[in-house]
Parts: sequence; C-alpha cells; structure tokens
Amino acid sequence: METVTLGRDIAREHLDRVLASAAFRGAERSSTLLRFLVEETVDGRGERLKEYTLGAEGLKRGVSFDPRTDPIVRAEASRLRSRLERYYASEGSADRIVIVLPKGSYVPYFQARDITESSGDATAAVGIPQSSGRRPWRSLGWVAIAVAVAIAAFIGGLKLSRERTELAPEVFSRFDVRLDTHGPLSSEVGTSVVLAPDGTRLAFVASGADGVTRLSTRGVSEAQTIELPGTEGARGPFFSPDGRWLGFWAAGKLKKIPVEGGSPVVLSDAPDLLGASWGEDGTIIATLNSDGTLWRVSSTGGVPSRLGAARKDGALPRWPQILPGGSHVMYSATRGLEADRGTIEVLSLKDGTRKVVARGGTFARYLTAGFLSYINQGTLYVVPFDLGRMETSGQATPVLDGIAYSATFGYAQLDVSTRGTVVYRKTIGDGRVVAVWLDSSGTSQPLLDTPGRYVAPRLSADGSHFSMTVVSAGIQGVEFYGMAHGSATHLPASASDHGMALWTPDSRFVVMHGPEGLSWAGANGDMPQTLLQSNTIQIPWTFTPNGDRLAYHEVNATSAFDLWTVPIHRDARGLHAGVPELYLRTPSYEVYPSFSPDGRWLAYGSDESGTWEVYVRRFPDDGTKIQVSVSGGRIPRWSLDGRDLFYRTDGQQLMVVRYVERAGSFVPDAPRAWGPARLADTGVLPNFDLAADGRVVALIPAGGHALQQQDDHVTLLTGFFAELRRRVSAGVH
Repeated sequence: METVTLGRDIAREHLDRVLASAAFRGAERSSTLLRFLVEETVDGRGERLKEYTLGAEGLKRGVSFDPRTDPIVRAEASRLRSRLERYYASEGSADRIVIVLPKGSYVPYFQARDITESSGDATAAVGIPQSSGRRPWRSLGWVAIAVAVAIAAFIGGLKLSRERTELAPEVFSRFDVRLDTHGPLSSEVGTSVVLAPDGTRLAFVASGADGVTRLSTRGVSEAQTIELPGTEGARGPFFSPDGRWLGFWAAGKLKKIPVEGGSPVVLSDAPDLLGASWGEDGTIIATLNSDGTLWRVSSTGGVPSRLGAARKDGALPRWPQILPGGSHVMYSATRGLEADRGTIEVLSLKDGTRKVVARGGTFARYLTAGFLSYINQGTLYVVPFDLGRMETSGQATPVLDGIAYSATFGYAQLDVSTRGTVVYRKTIGDGRVVAVWLDSSGTSQPLLDTPGRYVAPRLSADGSHFSMTVVSAGIQGVEFYGMAHGSATHLPASASDHGMALWTPDSRFVVMHGPEGLSWAGANGDMPQTLLQSNTIQIPWTFTPNGDRLAYHEVNATSAFDLWTVPIHRDARGLHAGVPELYLRTPSYEVYPSFSPDGRWLAYGSDESGTWEVYVRRFPDDGTKIQVSVSGGRIPRWSLDGRDLFYRTDGQQLMVVRYVERAGSFVPDAPRAWGPARLADTGVLPNFDLAADGRVVALIPAGGHALQQQDDHVTLLTGFFAELRRRVSAGVH
C-alpha cells in the first residue's frame, strides 16, 4: 500500500466511518484516542503526539499524568492497533483508505489500498510519509521560500511602529527553519534563540568549530546571518524594547551590543545570568548570581542594585520579564531541580510586594494577547491574565508541547514576540532519556529502558548498584537500582529532594547534594543524614582512592562555582566530615573536581578561556595547570586503570585522552573520540559514568537521535495569538 496525503474533510469523513463501526462500538477509550490522534495530525500538530500528551489530554488524565507509573497510553495504543486491524479485516475490508498507527510511534498516517491517490482535495498532510525516508526539514529550498514568503507577507502587512498594538496575522503557520550557523545552537544555560519584540529579527547563540559560543543575528525573512564580533563566550541573549540592541552574558559580565554590529559595551559585573529583561525606561532586571535575589541594572551601565531581600524559603527567582507599564516584573521561583513545581510570581517595583499568580510551572511570560504562559514538563500552558489586577482567570490550557527546556534551571528554548510570532526548539520524547551500556564501537545494550528525566548516572565501585537523579512529576530525588545480568532493577530505596549521588569507594554509602548542603545515606536505603550543612549549592563528585577525602564544587555569589575538598572519616554511626578546604577559586566557573586513581591529580572543568575546557592540576595544588581538552570539554572522569581521562563535548560526544606521568609531570596525548555514539543533551549535568570493564553507562534520548530536530534548526510559528484565542475559546487542548 502507498502512503497518501488527504484533505482534512476526507480524513475526518473516513475517521467518522471507522468510529461508527461495530469494531469501535462501546470502545470509548479507543475511539477517544483515535479521534485525538487523527485530528491533531490533520491540524498540523503531529509533533505533539507523545506519551505524556496522549495521557494528559487525549485520555484526560490531566497535567499530573506520569507515563513512568501509568502505562495507560501504551496499553490503549496496543488495543487501538488491534481494533483497527479488526475493522479493516471485516467491515472496512472494502475501504480504499486505511488508517495506520505504526508501532513505536503515535503519529497516524493514511495508506491507499491498491490505488494511486489523485484526489484534488489533498490539501493538508495527514501524517509523516513513512515510506519516503525523508525528514521534512531536509527540503530546505522550499522551506526557505515558504518561510520568506509567509514572513514577508506578515511583516509587509504590519506597520512596525512602536505605537501600534495590533497583534499577529490571522493565518496560523508553522515552519522548520535552518539557521546559518557554523555549529550547534548552544547557550549552555538560558534560551539560545530569541525574537525582537516586533518579531522581525532573530538573535541566537551557536558554537563555532573552536567550541566557543558567539552571538549572531538575522532578519526573520532574510537569509543573511551577521555574526557579532566580540561576543565570544556569549549566552542568554535578550533584546532591547526597540530591537536595536542585544544584551548578553560573557566572561562574568553583563554586556550589550548593537544588532547591526559594533563593539560590545560592559554594563556590570555578573557572576552568572539566569534571565534578563530590558524595560522601556532603560532598566534591565536580571538574575545576576545565585543568592536568591533580582537585580536592577541601567542599560547605560553602572553598579547593580538589589531588588528586595533574599528569599528565606530557598526558592530562587529566575527568568524575569518586565511587564507592560514597567511597574511590575514577573519571574519564576524554583528550588533545586524541581522547576516544574515552581511558582509564578509578580514583584512590584514600586513597593517591593510579591504576589503568586500561578503554581506548577516555570519560564513564565506575559503574552500581549492577554495570557500568562508557562512551561511544565516541556508543554506550554496558557491562562487568561488580567494585567491591571495581576490575576489569572479560568483553567490553564496546554497549547504546545515537545518544547526543549531545562528541568534543572527552569528555562525553555522558546520566545514569543509582542505580535504573536513564536520561535522554539523541539525535543524528542518530552526530553525523556533511557540508560544503556555503550562500548567504543557504538554498540549499546539496554540498562534501564523505562524513559524518564534522568541525569547523573553513577555505578557503585563493586558494580552491584546503580543510581540516578530523577525528576518525576516535578519532584527531584535519587533513585537506586540493583544490577543483575547487566540490567538495572528499581529498588524501593530512594531519597527525595536530593540529587547527584556519589558512591564511596567501598560501595557502602552514598553522598548526595541535599536541600541544606551535603548528605549521606547507607546503600540499603537509609534516610539521608547531614554531612556538611550549607545554605548554598554543593555538588559531590569524587573521593580519593581510599575514601578519606571528598572533592566537590560549591556555588559562590561573587565567584560562581569553586572547588573544595573535605576530609572524611567513618565509624559505626556512618560518615563524618572534617573542616572543608578551598582548593581553587577564580572569577570563572570551576566544576566537577575528579581525583585521579592514584589521588595525585585533580581534573576539573572551567570556562576561564571563554569556552568550557578540562584541566588537570596537581593535588595538593602547586599552581601547575595542564589543559587536556581541545575545542571544548566538560565533566571529566578517570578510567579505573589509570591510563585514560574521559570527558564530554557540548556536541554530546565522549572523548578520551591517554596520559602518562613522566618525571613527576602530567603528560596527556591528543584527545580522540572514544566512539561514534552521541549522548542525550543533559545541559551542564552529567550523562555518563565509567564501568570497571571499560564500558560506559550512558543516557541517550528515549526516541533516538534520528527523530530529533537538527542542531541548527528552529521551529517558527506565525499567527500564534489568533490560534491561541481560537483554541482557548473552543476549549481545544
């Protein structure tokens, strides 16, 4: 049978005939699911058809639906396939059209029975033509023409004066667009691609061949990209209200640069940047460090001023947006890795009062169509918002899913202009990953094939246990697994509100990042107990070979992350920490300190050069520093045989460096690729661990890389506000 393209009316007419059959009579769930699948695909939203969306919306389980614990989608999809087969073998045996729901996918398509489709009504794609083997975005020529024509028509139909408040065009369109970059889009922490307020220009951060990120800009309807000189190491771009300037972070500074090019201007010191918004009055509100406050900076430069006192509940304000009128700022307040459980708050810039306006999401944005939007588990929700009263009304509606986002830091790869143009990056499987064994040939074997939001896989030294940091239903915790015959079996033991577990060399204990510093627990699932108490973030990474010293990195409000070590001793009661000792502090980030197998060297990652690289220093430190990686690297791990040092690139490839110690000096060879496999993109968090037999435990995308959006592509929507109003008013989810 041949895959065919049908018009909406023909597709829906055939759907109604199938659902009226005896095979579907009384099968409410199968009927509901099939209608949802076909109508979403017919309406051009096939990329939404992931397990979470089908459960939460198609089968009405609600936003709390968790496919890891509720298998209803997989079960109902299997029943649906059986009912379709039964229908087409009986009542539908004479139908010239067949609905196919392929295994391994939830996107249906149509096939013709022994005919060649020639209907003149074939005006909209009903599914992905599986038989063609082509990705839709490969046809870049017609995509570029379509984008240019549609966007030029959109822009030409608007008088782009700042005084006009007309919103988007009424035609809702979706395009996959390739940006002219020299490497993958990459902002490390923060949104990589942003839109000018009027929606006519894009700015984006991409890595070059040297691994250094730089800022570029281009008109939405143009093909020419302008790389902005002097923006090495840039991340977190944001536009001025008039679209003439771009703010960004680089090398510990908040900066701005004209969109047409020129010399960057330093506005202030900034140890970090977790969101910034540029107001009409020239004020920039930003999160400049990790001390729990927002800061006000003049767009002409100067010393930042603090907005209010640090929060006492541990929630950190991130991703601010100055609301129209300039009297309030909206932001997301999150704790730890639990961005999906964040609160959306509004701060008055006049009297400092705060008000919670929504709960259960992150990356809040006020949309000029009169809605508040936020992200939860990769889905964009909107709810009507009264700007005068600073209040929401009604229920939140999911309108767009499959959006790349960070459950760690709470940002999304999404931006919306004041006129209803949207740019976003897609993710496969709602960002879920699986754990596998990898060898250097690229061969993989399942370790844990249940998809989830996992980071930081760690093997115990004796190979009997395995742990990961897991975010489930917005809640962060450490989960433990027993190892048998190469597979992982979930154990009832877990530690909520903790993460980044590290096993002691004797495999008897784990040390974890906790809500109040470092904690430890027995491998048998004991409740975590305090090891080091702190009101700041501490991430444990390695022990010395005999376990008597722990290396960790700790956040600092003025110097980002620093490297520390602390003596560890144990007795019958468990683990105890001595007095922490600072190992390395610079104005740059230093993270993931990794002791060599003989304890004589310490490898770590740093962005001191403008890009992340892996360095090795002697332990104790004598000032010796050797750069190991080339063109970018992070998250070092030593092989247990004392011969190799591994690290990961921002392209998610594992690299290995053979080394020797010669005359007391550390001498590394040139880095080489360990294998062909690419890992899942977990941002700045770990996605691999090394086993004693030379294999690697790796996290990879649950759906495989073949279905992911390419590294230099974005999705562009026009007419989004009109579509938004239609769907919300119609109650369409």
